[in-house]
Amino acid sequence: MVSNVDAAAEELLTWDGRGPKWRAAVEACLAAKESTGTADDARRAFLAAAKANGMLRASSV
Repeated sequence: MVSNVDAAAEELLTWDGRGPKWRAAVEACLAAKESTGTADDARRAFLAAAKANGMLRASSV
């Protein structure tokens, strides 16, 4: 379970699937950590990447 931006960023680094949605999620996490983006943006990008990689459980949305 991922509950914050740091955990999301760490989780993304363990994934094998690293397509455009993965890259957008990493960038969103970095932006949130640097206060140039929001945690909500990072969450949405992380969920989109998880869905694109077939890793999203129905209860995660």
